[in-house]
Amino acid sequence: MRTATHSLYAPVQATPRVAPLWATVFVAFACLYLFTAQRGVSWQDSGMFQWRILAGDYKGELGLALSHPLYIGMGRAAGALNIGDFAWRLNALSGIGMALAIANLAGAVCALTNRRWVAAVVAVTVGLAHTAWWLGTIAEVYTWTAAGLAAEMWLMISLIRRPARGKLAALALISGLGWSIHNFALLPLPVYIVLAVWMIWGRRQLRPSALALAAGAYIIGASPYLVMIAQEAAELGFIAAVKSALFGRYAQQVLAVAPTGGMLKVNMALSAMNFVNMLIPLAVFGWWRLRRQGKAMAAAIAAVTAIELVFFVRYPVPDQFTFILPSLMMIGLGAGLGLSELANRVPARVLAPLCLLLALLQPGVYAMAPGLVHRLGLTPSREVERPFRDETSYWLVPWKHHETSAQRFAEAALTQAKPGDVIVADSTSLHPLLLVQRLHSLGEDVIISDTRSAAE
Repeated sequence: MRTATHSLYAPVQATPRVAPLWATVFVAFACLYLFTAQRGVSWQDSGMFQWRILAGDYKGELGLALSHPLYIGMGRAAGALNIGDFAWRLNALSGIGMALAIANLAGAVCALTNRRWVAAVVAVTVGLAHTAWWLGTIAEVYTWTAAGLAAEMWLMISLIRRPARGKLAALALISGLGWSIHNFALLPLPVYIVLAVWMIWGRRQLRPSALALAAGAYIIGASPYLVMIAQEAAELGFIAAVKSALFGRYAQQVLAVAPTGGMLKVNMALSAMNFVNMLIPLAVFGWWRLRRQGKAMAAAIAAVTAIELVFFVRYPVPDQFTFILPSLMMIGLGAGLGLSELANRVPARVLAPLCLLLALLQPGVYAMAPGLVHRLGLTPSREVERPFRDETSYWLVPWKHHETSAQRFAEAALTQAKPGDVIVADSTSLHPLLLVQRLHSLGEDVIISDTRSAAE
């Protein structure tokens, strides 16, 4: 007589053990991102982060909204480690954050569907998606915001299923920590507040003291940022400090109502690189079936997803495609639900290999994309071409372990310059020059100035 056992693909009533899956996903993607991380200094914002971490600059020059104090502190800790090149350590820090995000997403999908194989398929698909991999190889703050968002979804799902004040406090703590990393953490906060109020006074599933505990946890998590806001308020006044904290110097972009800009088509094309897989059809099906999870769960997940997607679509900045990452996390969560629901109609032994095959084909698409773009004559023209950098490959290929254009540019410029010469650099190339000069003692007598200072 055969013992009753659950198939690997079958849903179970009890929540399956997530720890082995979480650990496997985290280690696998940490290895991938660290191996393919850029080895040296980086262009634009990534170079700026590397320089600020090296200089111990917690505030920056672009307003509090772009200060990211907790991320800078984490970078200082990573930079102090005696492992590899300094710039690589900071690039690797982003890889660790991205691996954590994918592992947390797997946990959230498993909590939502009770199917570990679904969580594994989603983790592989999102982990190999273009923007996730691209940001996981250079110094960037967004990977850690994605890690926080995925953890928040995991906790939110658990909180709705089995209300407990400790879960609400943990959700608030992670949200507060997220605000100390990036303002992205503010986007889903209204949903958590409404959910908490509804659970306390609408359904009476939690006592009012749970809200006070959650508020305290949030303040603790956000304290690095709150301290900076308080200091700014003491210097410039409360209104100025709040504006700086919410918008920095980018209020026009943050408050924009529609996408604009000359790079919109390029950004949409780069964003589309994340979906050479089954994510979109599965997510659409999952959102359609979301109501089966109950009204509270459906409303909460739908609200967070809508907020993230709307913010991304109408945010007009040159690197808009990088801001899709939180939306990609929510699309992955929806795809997990869609895959689980589809498994009730189509055998999982067919679905799982098909979805994994498409996910594993993604790196091949990225590798072939630059050649295809060049052959079709679609290479976008840019106002400033970066020396040593193939623009098409730089943006289309996510792995960066062989991408050394910023390092080579800075070394060449500082080698050619004579003592006392002045190099005037724009915001993209300024920080690679400063980093190479400081880290490698190259061109120490060369003066490096940015274009804004030169104009003044």
